[in-house]
Amino acid sequence: MTLTPDTTRRSSDDIDLLQVLETLRRAWIPLTVVPVVLAAATYLISSRQAPTFEAGTSLMSSMPDTSNDTLKGASVTASQLPQGAVDEVIHSRASVARITDLIGKSSLPADIKAKITADLANELANDKYARVTVKARLDQQQRGVYDLKASAESPEAARLLANAAAASLLAWDVERARSGVARARENLQRQLDNLNARLGALTPGSLEAQSLVAARGQLLLNLSQATVFEEGASGNLTLLAEANAPRRPVTPKPTRNAALVFLLSLFAGAGVALLTDALRRRVRNAGDVLQLGVNTLGELPRVPRIKRGQVVGLARTGQLYEPSGFIRVNVASAIPETSAVIAVTSPRPGEGKSTLVATLATSYSTAGKKILIIDMDLHRPSQQEYWSVSGRPWVPLAGNTVPLRCDVTQAIEHPTQASALDVGGGVHYLPAGETGRRAAALLSRPDLPDLLRRWAADYDLVLLDTPPVLALADAYVIGQKMDGMILVVESGETSLPELQRVLGTIGSTGAQLIGVVINKVAKSGAGYYYNYNYNTIPKP
Repeated sequence: MTLTPDTTRRSSDDIDLLQVLETLRRAWIPLTVVPVVLAAATYLISSRQAPTFEAGTSLMSSMPDTSNDTLKGASVTASQLPQGAVDEVIHSRASVARITDLIGKSSLPADIKAKITADLANELANDKYARVTVKARLDQQQRGVYDLKASAESPEAARLLANAAAASLLAWDVERARSGVARARENLQRQLDNLNARLGALTPGSLEAQSLVAARGQLLLNLSQATVFEEGASGNLTLLAEANAPRRPVTPKPTRNAALVFLLSLFAGAGVALLTDALRRRVRNAGDVLQLGVNTLGELPRVPRIKRGQVVGLARTGQLYEPSGFIRVNVASAIPETSAVIAVTSPRPGEGKSTLVATLATSYSTAGKKILIIDMDLHRPSQQEYWSVSGRPWVPLAGNTVPLRCDVTQAIEHPTQASALDVGGGVHYLPAGETGRRAAALLSRPDLPDLLRRWAADYDLVLLDTPPVLALADAYVIGQKMDGMILVVESGETSLPELQRVLGTIGSTGAQLIGVVINKVAKSGAGYYYNYNYNTIPKP
């Protein structure tokens, strides 16, 4: 039966999944080759990169603030650090200078020392840091652990750089604790100097002098304690463990990089293929055509590695037998039973209009019908490639009594000499012959429709193989006076905008469109009858 927009179809989810799989199947070569090539290139490039090693150490921040009455409240332990302070300190100019000095005194090779020193200076100038990084794991009281990571060209260099960064940070922390005690000590020293000056101005042994002497003794004791506290002041940070030399580099990792590039390029390629397919909006199956409100006469499956000369055989007993039979049934319901004339065309070249003419003629002939094929594509005729014409007899067409060798141009110009080749099975074939503009101009003759009707009187069906409609207007001119037109589109190649444009033009010319045939449909999208095989039925 003829498919209509009301015909029940599969759910949209099933159709979308099949379309996605079919799109990816068609693009499987670039989808696999490109990721493999990129992954191989990534592996080679990564393998040639210099290795980078990373060592780490940890500092703990947990000591509470303490003070001493002797120092008038001055802290002898560094205060808790605010969020982000350690990261700022480790990348300060003073810390970088201290780290550079420690690396310079190490036993590392001179080239590695120079590279680390230059990188630290550049990072300081650009305010972007990679050699030494800090990650804090603190609670609300800013107590916790600071993880220091150092990257270098060798395991030993990474270890020394991490330890140098930790030493620099610890030294800064102790210095800031000592600075508070030092300020308290300096204040006590100024008080003592002032007291000594006052004693020098008083009479020795006086009551005031004795009081000042007692006060001076206390200041001297406090000053002595302040000096001791300054030497023993401690920071807020404590080294948990020194860095160890790493065994394996953190970069490069050729296998991991190649795998990531392969997966990313594979997904990206699949996305591009699906996006391109969606933007092109190509016809895939009958559902796409039905959305435009056009009847679908049937689908011809894609048959790989087939030559045009094999099409007729496949339409008689092979893979094209069932699908061409469905198309014949649908066409027969829309045209007269005898002497019908149908023009077959396509939007663009190569979509399969000539294949449909050959298969439809073969299907009709197997049903006992008499068929006349006229190759009216006078620009690029191809029907001669489908039929075995060597040694075949010529038969006269209506209006002629003498069978002579003939072609379309000769038959139109001299109807009394019109003859066709009997290619067997009740199929007669009138070849195109001369091609070009002069021959194509004959298709516009006003008496051509009457001439075709005269020839059709002796046949059940006349099939006209006409040129593509997006390139030439011949099919429109011929189809206006015929019993109908069949439009052949190629699955996955004909775009919906192209099909809409052709349908609009056919409607405006007044030609009667019988329906659309979808050619080269992939196996996954074809109807059930394309895969049906009588040989698979189990014998009782």
